[in-house]
Formats: sequence, structure tokens, C-alpha cells
Amino acid sequence: MKFLLLPALTALTVGLLPQGAQDDVIFRALRDEMVRSVERLKMDEYKKPYFVSYTVRQTEEFDVTASFGAIDNTKKDLSRTLKVDVREGDYTLDSAHGGSNPLAMLGMGGGGGGSSLVVDDNYDAIRHEVWLRTDAAYKKAIEDLAAKKATLLESNIKDPPDSMSKEKPVVDVEPIARIQIDEAKTTAMVRRLSALFKEYPKVQKSLVSFEDKATTRWFVNNEGFCNRTPKKRCYLVAVASAQAASGEIVSDTEFVAGETPEELPSEETIEKRLRGMAERLTNLTQAKEIEQYRGPILFEGEAAAEFVAQTLQNNLGSSPEPLSKMSALTSKMKNPLADRLGSRILPKFVSVIDDPLKDHDGDKKILTSYKIDDDGVEAQKITLVDKGILKTFAMGRVPSREIKQSNGHGRGSAGVANNLYVVSDDPLAPDKLRERLISLGKENNLKEVLIVKRLANSFAATIEPAAMLSSIMGGFLGGSELHLPAPVELYTLNVETGKEELVRGAQFGNLSLRLLRDIEATGSDTTNYLLFGGPGALRSADGSAMSTISTPSILVSELEINKPSKQTSLPPILKNPYFESQTK
Repeated sequence: MKFLLLPALTALTVGLLPQGAQDDVIFRALRDEMVRSVERLKMDEYKKPYFVSYTVRQTEEFDVTASFGAIDNTKKDLSRTLKVDVREGDYTLDSAHGGSNPLAMLGMGGGGGGSSLVVDDNYDAIRHEVWLRTDAAYKKAIEDLAAKKATLLESNIKDPPDSMSKEKPVVDVEPIARIQIDEAKTTAMVRRLSALFKEYPKVQKSLVSFEDKATTRWFVNNEGFCNRTPKKRCYLVAVASAQAASGEIVSDTEFVAGETPEELPSEETIEKRLRGMAERLTNLTQAKEIEQYRGPILFEGEAAAEFVAQTLQNNLGSSPEPLSKMSALTSKMKNPLADRLGSRILPKFVSVIDDPLKDHDGDKKILTSYKIDDDGVEAQKITLVDKGILKTFAMGRVPSREIKQSNGHGRGSAGVANNLYVVSDDPLAPDKLRERLISLGKENNLKEVLIVKRLANSFAATIEPAAMLSSIMGGFLGGSELHLPAPVELYTLNVETGKEELVRGAQFGNLSLRLLRDIEATGSDTTNYLLFGGPGALRSADGSAMSTISTPSILVSELEINKPSKQTSLPPILKNPYFESQTK
């Protein structure tokens, strides 16, 4: 159904449902309890809630995980969650984004999955749960609004932004999403793919995980918003790690996705990519350790996409400004670009667009596209950075001092830039980009320069949590404004001979906003990359958001690389029993 923008007073607010939703038990239960709550929910001298919204997410999924040729886990599940948002106050100052939950204040709590809800289409059972959670949310809203008002009395906060913007209601009722999958065939494929790591003795840990998921989101509020939004996705991710003789752990991932299992690459193609990963890890265990380095670095291909995701995407969304006694704590996690609106943050030849409405790249689907955000607002294409100047942020319904309205990028209670397109006005052919890299190296009297082809992905934490946490915390504790994960596939390039050599152990040094302006050049090889994780992950209902980053290769004029840590884990004392038995 094509969605409609409606006036503020709609049929929904007076108890009627739009066409397509009238026979939906979930919609009826949500509507009926919402109308009752808005009209009659009141305690003592306090006002009725001015805003009530309900979100129900239904997830149907099939998951299978295997390692070393054996199935670890299979799961087929149907679940529902309910999220209730009840607010005291008004649009200028309400009860949201305060209290004592720092995640909620940063926009990470508002988009969570909520609490479990019955999966039967039973009107009475659904409404019973909605009633209880609405009652609890209203009582908490009264406390939170009082706490925010007390903070304003006790603190000197200049020109606090409004709590929520007023937006035109959108009605969009689409079909419920369902999965269709051959479970036996898929399980056998995952088992076979996981078994190929038996051919690589240097790989210590490995995991192959497959997930097919169909999610349907019901959303209603007392302003007249009424959405039923389906989303289907299917992905396979492989993670593996190895250990060098020095004890350093190296890990890598491969990730493929489609809307349905039929859209995934063939098993033969996936196997080729997994073997490539296993061979990279094997080579890394034997590669030399990198020396201290300061100079130009070229981020090629997927590494450029991760570079954009970590340095830009994470900081191009707007989060609620905390208003509580914990403001001092949350201010330490402030977006470094928050006060740079209207300032130059990138070179003049670079612009950045977020376009959630673009749903195809040629004949290939863009899985992260959407037309309605988590707030029920119509998505918009926006220019975030225009010729180097930061023009706006991805916004949900929480205003900032400078930006008063949503632009349809709400995830949870924050704004998230999830579909970034980096546009360069001065692209260089790949060979010319390398020539520029070498030229910069010679200007700095360097014998070698660096090329990064892959950066660490957060999914590696599933098998090496300690190593990944160490990398992440190293950046935070070092006081960096920006954060980049460690390079996984890093090469030195001899400026005289052009010879490439794989190296390991690198960690990026202290990173400031200057890094973005130090982008020297970009390639002509713009490609769409689908990345797993990103800023939406903490705010999404299932914690596993995907992002689309379209970018060319990126040359940075100066970056610092630190030597590997002197403290590493001891390798296993005994050899893997499987490989020991193969040599007898």
C-alpha cells in the first residue's frame, strides 16, 4: 500500500483503523488500548500522557551455526516484542531521554527490542500485556519528567532543545513478512562450508553462521501514525582466527547477504571466499611485524568502506542531548562532530549523501533501503556533507539546537546515517592513486608506504572477544576523537621497486578530526559495500544492523601506525589433535 501523509487529527486518534489494518488483531489491540490510555490514564494531580506509541516486532527466523564440520546450533523461532513509549509533559519538555539510563539518553535504549509478547493472534492476551506495560510506562514517565525538571533547576543549561518534533502522520500498511527455506539443504551447506577449515592447520578457531529472518513491525501512536512494515534478510558470515608464533591473534570475516536465500551467491562462490580468508590468515601468521610508521596510507576497496563507516558514519547521526544528573558521564561520549555544523570537515572535493530511498544498484537490491523510519516518519535523501562542509545530521524526532525537524532517519530515539554515498569531484584512476601514494612517500623520505585492504570487523568478537575488546578500548582510553579498528590485511609498498609485502600487528595511533581533512585523494573505483554492524547496531531491535557504504578508495596524507603490543597470549602447548592425527 502506498503510504499517505495525514493531518494531525486522523481516524486512528478517534478509534478507527485505516484500510488494510482493520482485520489485524495486533492493530486492533494496540489501537483500543491507546485510545483508552489517552482518554483516561491519569494519576492524582498529574496530567494525562500527551504522547503514547506502541511498537510490536514479529520475527520469524531460521539460524544454523557450524564449526570445523559440526553443527553447533540450529534454531527456528517465531517471536514478538512490545515496546511502549508513554510521555508526560509536552513537545517542548517531556519525560523521554532522562532518568538514570545512559543508553536511553544516548538514543541506544529507545530502539531496543522491548519485552516479549505472545505470538498468538489473541486480542485479549495482547491487550492485557499492552495495558500492564502502559501503566508502568506512565508511572515512570511521571518520575522522569520530575527528574528532568529538577536538573533544569539545579543546572545552568542554555537553550535546551525541544524533546520531540511535530511531524505529519504517515499511514502505510504493507503485507506481513514470512520466510521460506529448505532447512535440511541449508544445514548441510553450512556444515560443508565449516569443514573446509580442516584443511588449514594455522586456523585455530572458525565459525560459519547462517540466518534467514523476516521481521514485521507494527507501529501506532496517538498522533495518527499507523505503519506495518516488513523486512526480509538472509546472510551468511564466516569468522576465523589464527595465532602467530609471537602469540598475536589475527582474525578475519567474510560476509554475504541477500533478501532471500536464493539471492545469496552460490555455494562454490562462498567457498572460494572462505578459502581466501583462510589463506590470508595463514599468510598473516608468517608475515613480519610492522615497524612504527607515520605517513600516507591508502585504503582500498572494502577497507575504504570501513574507514568511512568508522570515522564518518558513526558521527553523522544526531543523538538526544542528555538532561539528567548523569550528563557529565554521557558528555564524555559526545559526538566529535556535534559542534561542527557549517564547518569544513572533509576536503572540498568530497560530498557525502545519505539516501535510504535508493533500493537498487543496477539490478542488485540494496538491503538497507527503507521508506519509513523507526519513528514512522517518511525517509528522505539528505546531503550531509556538501563539498567538505557539514550541512546537517541524520535526524529522528529528537531535535537539536540547530535542527528542529526529523529527516526520516530515526533509529531508536537517535538519528542514524545508514546508507552513505561518498561522492568525489576529483577521482583518480587506481594506478594514478597509487602513484600519488608513492609520490607522498618520497616527499616524506620514506622507503615504504602502506596500503590497507581490510580492517577488522566487529563480528570477529564472536570468537575472539578479548582481542576485539582490547582494540576498541585502546582507542577510547587513548583519548582519540575518532576510532579505526586494526588493519587485518595491510601491505608495505616499496616506493622504488613497487614491491608489496604483507605485514601484521598494526594499530592506528591517536586519531583526531584532522584525519578527515587529511584525505589527499580518492579513486575512480566507487563500489557499494554492505557492512555488518555500524552505529545502528546498538539502536536496532535485534542488535545486528547492516549498512550500505558506497565509496571509492581513499588516500590519507598522514596517519600514525603503532607497533604491536608487547603483551600477547601464549600459543597452545599442544597441537590441534585433528592435525596431529593427520600427520601420523
